Amino acid sequence: MDGIAQSDRDDLDQRVGELANLFLSSGFRFFLVGGVVRDLFLGKRSEDIDITTNASPEESNEVLQSWADVVWRQGERFGTIGARKGDLIVEVTTHRSENYVDTSRKPQVVFSNSVLDDLKRRDFTINAIAIELPTWDLVDPFDGRGDLARQVLCTPLGPETAFSEDPLRMLRAARFVSRYSLSTEEELENAILDMAPRIGIVSKERISDEMAKFLLVDQPGEGLALLQRTGLLSEIIPSLKRTGGIEPEALDRIESEIHLRWAALLWPLTQDEHQARQLLKELRISKALSSRIGAIIDAASELSMVRNRQASTLRRLLYVTHPNMDSALAVLSAHQQMPDPEILEALRKLEEEEGSGDFVLPLDGFEVAELIGEEGPLVGSMLRLLLEHRIEQGPLSKDKARKLVLDWKTKQG
Repeated sequence: MDGIAQSDRDDLDQRVGELANLFLSSGFRFFLVGGVVRDLFLGKRSEDIDITTNASPEESNEVLQSWADVVWRQGERFGTIGARKGDLIVEVTTHRSENYVDTSRKPQVVFSNSVLDDLKRRDFTINAIAIELPTWDLVDPFDGRGDLARQVLCTPLGPETAFSEDPLRMLRAARFVSRYSLSTEEELENAILDMAPRIGIVSKERISDEMAKFLLVDQPGEGLALLQRTGLLSEIIPSLKRTGGIEPEALDRIESEIHLRWAALLWPLTQDEHQARQLLKELRISKALSSRIGAIIDAASELSMVRNRQASTLRRLLYVTHPNMDSALAVLSAHQQMPDPEILEALRKLEEEEGSGDFVLPLDGFEVAELIGEEGPLVGSMLRLLLEHRIEQGPLSKDKARKLVLDWKTKQG
């Protein structure tokens, strides 16, 4: 087949050729579909393989049982049977069409004998391409291959239909624009602009999952610009309706790690850790990730406010930003808001001389309690005084720490 390297064909034949022949010998058709086909034309290798067939779910299960190491049937009511053989994972779905109601993105599934019915329900034309095995016949009723070559994002049916049926596709459009360097036509953008509020029928969990996929593409800037132009980002993050916009290129300037990308996205909206965590909570982001993102934003805020190079100021900065300083600097750099270079150089020298901002004290609580002859709140007060001395004056020896504790105890009377 033109456009697909022979080595890539041989690779797919080796991985699923046997399974294709099993379906064929059982009287069924076997089509590669979706991402695996798209990636074939891009010269990329897909690890997970989607297959569509005219076999019923029960019939697919029977064929897969004779081939796979493990078969799972959780998606059977939607027509999908999953299987694994060795390291290969496949999902086999019966041809189907979908009917939607206005208040839900969950379709009523109707099985079909036609691969065309299956392709027209898909999100974008570049994902609505099928290849039948073992013949390698191309099925491309919406010219997805042409759109891929032209680098344009289109829907099989009209975009109003596609986005009305499943509003999450609007957010997915941003991911595909960024990941595959695609452009969008006016009709598609206008559809998102008109239908952006409809994202409200999608669960927060599904939105956050799709946002994570989007934020982790290599260069999400173009997709973010699309989300801003169409107002969809303001529907997902309502705070945007009360604040300024986000520079899309900022996300392209920071490493593709989820905590860094989220922090870079939120930084123009809030420099307050608690507000950031509340916003992320509303988006159903996990507590662990929200805490990490909030801590990065807090560290970035501290770094952005430092104005002098006094040792005590820099030590306090190291202490409050540890261990998030590098991530915070990455966020500030992405937004081209780096602190004064002289301050950064002074911080670097201080770290070299005194260590990072963990500030381990030479005495622990048990040793302080033994020195003062009592336990309780006073021990905590003494430890806080030692920490403050360490920040103000620098490294502290054990002997010096003991003397300070005893002196403070004496002054306490």
